[in-house]
Amino acid sequence: MLREDRPEVSGKGRTRKVLPFVLIATMVLLAFQFTQLDKSKKRFIVHLLKQAPYLPGRYYA
Repeated sequence: MLREDRPEVSGKGRTRKVLPFVLIATMVLLAFQFTQLDKSKKRFIVHLLKQAPYLPGRYYA
């Protein structure tokens, strides 16, 4: 049996288990940093996030 055929040896199963934890930890850290910002910087970031859905159309139209 090849090494790639056995997920317990190849490490691919481990990546699938670690990736959600890394994504959740990143989201928690970003949320914590957002709470530490002052009002004007929060307003700026919220404004940028509201524009995000329209960015691809602006550059690829």
